[in-house]
Amino acid sequence: MNKKLIAVPALLIAIGGGTVLAQTDLLGSAEGKPAITASEAKKLAFAEVKGDLAGFEFDVNDATPHYEMEFLTETEKVEVEVDAETGKVKVTERESRVNSQTSASASVAAQDVKISEQQAIDIALAEAPGTVTDVELDEDDGKYVYEIDIENGRTEYEFEIDANSGAVLKFEQDLDDE
Repeated sequence: MNKKLIAVPALLIAIGGGTVLAQTDLLGSAEGKPAITASEAKKLAFAEVKGDLAGFEFDVNDATPHYEMEFLTETEKVEVEVDAETGKVKVTERESRVNSQTSASASVAAQDVKISEQQAIDIALAEAPGTVTDVELDEDDGKYVYEIDIENGRTEYEFEIDANSGAVLKFEQDLDDE
């Protein structure tokens, strides 16, 4: 009888401890580096959608960490998600593009820059290692800049990099209070 009284609480502690360890492992992997890199995710998405990459973001706020991308084709805007753990590609939205000026300005932007998106990312990562969560090519006052966000643990970095010279125009570092 005494053995049963000792065994039951020990079993409950073991089960509870296992649950805590399992949850810790899940949380740890969600906050750690994703299995699929940003570069790999882009390659997978480009295999699915033929067009110009207009937006890129890493999202860990949902249940599954994933990359969100927006592509512009001649006829539509396509939003794609790539699972950061499995690499599974899913088209989440297709929208017809009626305004041809948007397409023209996107292709002009691609032709008017000397620094590739990957080169801009490399410049930012040299200053602040971590996971790239957002990349956008934007025009500010007639000048093209890459806006890049990087996360490293609880630290968030924001960059603006000149798309022609590669110069870092803006650098901000913030601590995530969540």
